[in-house]
Amino acid sequence: MSCPLEFDRSAELIVGYGARTLDPDATAAFERHIQFCADCRHAAALQDAVWTALDEWRHTAISPDFDRRFFERIAQAENRGRWLWRVLLPAAACIALGSLLLLPHPKPVPGPPIEQVEHALDDIDLLSQIDPAI
Repeated sequence: MSCPLEFDRSAELIVGYGARTLDPDATAAFERHIQFCADCRHAAALQDAVWTALDEWRHTAISPDFDRRFFERIAQAENRGRWLWRVLLPAAACIALGSLLLLPHPKPVPGPPIEQVEHALDDIDLLSQIDPAI
């Protein structure tokens, strides 16, 4: 048997072995394999520990008012979320806007004077009359 950990269906095989749902031939083949494969033996032991823990788990009784308390906790959680959106978010927005108003604004960088632009355009015009490639 090739190592099942090398294939996609390894989880099904190991869980089936732990749950004792494999057919007898597959169980025998896997038991022969885990005698030689330490990784599969370890995985089977871990799965066996899970099944043992599930077998030992005892169901506890639910109190009669479980549903009422459960839905109250859900309502409390929803109210906390509403508080966040109704109070905290507008407060954060006000602080952000206030800080924008109080922070110093950078002064605009002046562009070149209009006279320099006019002189540059005149120079280009003059040069294009001398050499039409410009």
